[in-house]
Amino acid sequence: MESKDFYDKLFRIPLFTGMSDDELERVMSHTCFDYQKVREGEVIARQGERCGQLFLLIDGTIEQCAESEGRQYAVTEWINGPTILEQSCVFGVAQRFAHTLRATTSVNLITLEKTELLKLASDSLIFRLNIINLLATALQKHELRLWAHSPASLTDRLARFFLNHVAVPYGHKLFHIKMNDLALLLNDSRLDISRALNVMQSRDLLTLSRGKIDIPHIEALR
Repeated sequence: MESKDFYDKLFRIPLFTGMSDDELERVMSHTCFDYQKVREGEVIARQGERCGQLFLLIDGTIEQCAESEGRQYAVTEWINGPTILEQSCVFGVAQRFAHTLRATTSVNLITLEKTELLKLASDSLIFRLNIINLLATALQKHELRLWAHSPASLTDRLARFFLNHVAVPYGHKLFHIKMNDLALLLNDSRLDISRALNVMQSRDLLTLSRGKIDIPHIEALR
């Protein structure tokens, strides 16, 4: 990958937003980044494994899957680079991967150890402010969801459930869940859930199959 193309991709990652070319070059030369090329189909990390690193997806596509406690249901998403992966798992109480990550194309990754991340945050004001902004934004979005109005209809409740269980609120998602389990989670009857999902399917919002709900563009549920 050419240097200019590589820097352009880094600038699209929120942690480096606002940096000048000179500062980014200085950061890259004084920080120990671990570069990895991952082959298609290779598992990058598994849900529940210890994290402690920051993962930056430079290019390519990964499949990101999370299972609920007890494996009652699972959600699969497809994430394109450049972006940050598992940013909330580096610090805090639960420093473990929240998802299983698998490369669906050949991908280029950068990993940054916690010590290097702290050093970089100490050396660069812009990087430090970007981290604070990312964490504050994530917390604000979480609090807004807690205080949001309760959906009036069952289709709106289903949409809220789907949107609340994805890491990225746009793009293609696949929910692996049985109708009975979804009914229990939403405290409604299986028949009503089935009817509401079929209404959503008739609007081309999702596609139903045995044990799966395929949502091509989850942002359309808002």
